[in-house]
Amino acid sequence: MPLPTSPDELTPAFVTDALRASGALSSAGSVASFEWARVGEGAGFIGVIARLRLAYGGDAAGAPATIIAKFPSPDEGARTIGNLYGLFEREVHFYEDVAGRAGIYTARCYYAAWDGDAGQSLLLLEDLALHGEIGDQLAGCSADEAMLAITELAKFHAAWSDPAKLEAIPWLQDGVELVRASMTQAYPQSWQPCLDLFGARFAPDVCAVIPGLDARIMRLLDEDLAGVPMNITHGDYRLDNLFFGRDGAPYRLAAVDWQSPNRGWGAYDVAYFLSGSMPPEERRACEPAILRAYHDTLVQGGVRGYPFERFHDDYRRSLLVYLAIFVVNGATLEMTNQRAVDLFGAIFDRLNAAIVDLDALALLR
Repeated sequence: MPLPTSPDELTPAFVTDALRASGALSSAGSVASFEWARVGEGAGFIGVIARLRLAYGGDAAGAPATIIAKFPSPDEGARTIGNLYGLFEREVHFYEDVAGRAGIYTARCYYAAWDGDAGQSLLLLEDLALHGEIGDQLAGCSADEAMLAITELAKFHAAWSDPAKLEAIPWLQDGVELVRASMTQAYPQSWQPCLDLFGARFAPDVCAVIPGLDARIMRLLDEDLAGVPMNITHGDYRLDNLFFGRDGAPYRLAAVDWQSPNRGWGAYDVAYFLSGSMPPEERRACEPAILRAYHDTLVQGGVRGYPFERFHDDYRRSLLVYLAIFVVNGATLEMTNQRAVDLFGAIFDRLNAAIVDLDALALLR
């Protein structure tokens, strides 16, 4: 049977089977009905996320009161991008293969399926909002929240720094090659539309490099990142994808939206978070301490031969890769409401400030 493509196509029988198969619901219980509401609008751009409030019949002891259902976007352009880069398929693989041993808290998965012929996926996941609060990238976060997010990220990166562990995951794509594909396939058609929309937000020096940034990024990938330790990177590590646990929660911090994990360099996730999720004045105040804490946590996790000075330069380089990726995103992703428009504006404002503050352009050849 084809996978449901929207919350309206889900049935109580389907959800019952999924929860029973995962062990979350006994065979004596069943989902009698559910109501759903969309969540996260303007936070994600290529998917639909719904919260299902479940009503049970029979013995439903311990079964979840609510769950999260995640589908690819119904927008054809967004779905095309998601399937072009394998985002929907990778997220299913992540929950099937890695989530239970990730080294960072992730939502329990009740159901995960991928239909390659239809380009369709479906996830039924633990509702993390029962025990915590999701971040708000537009609002930003405190220095303490940023420190927690980055040190937990470092533990995750350190846990996956063994090349043999990475090679044992056949579906994990090479992050360098993913960036290269974006630069060759999408950047040439994207930079002008992005400048038309967001060019006024960039400093003149930053704006000037955007037309030819794709070629310079590819040289950076080939030359400047040679020898950098690789691990699993999240790929979209930002406040809208993080939950902060309340007192008594089973987690302090949990990460969601695993559509972009890849075999990449950890400094990218760090740069992506700090420059995209914090207003510049707040980032400047805590950035040195957080970068040092990230590196210290890597070392404590067993990563060797990667001095702080090299990591710091990789952090600066990653700001430029982030810029190139978001030039493509800014020109191609559908901004479905005002929050999405405001979020892209804030990301470009913050990223521009970080590139200038850390003189990242000096690393381009």
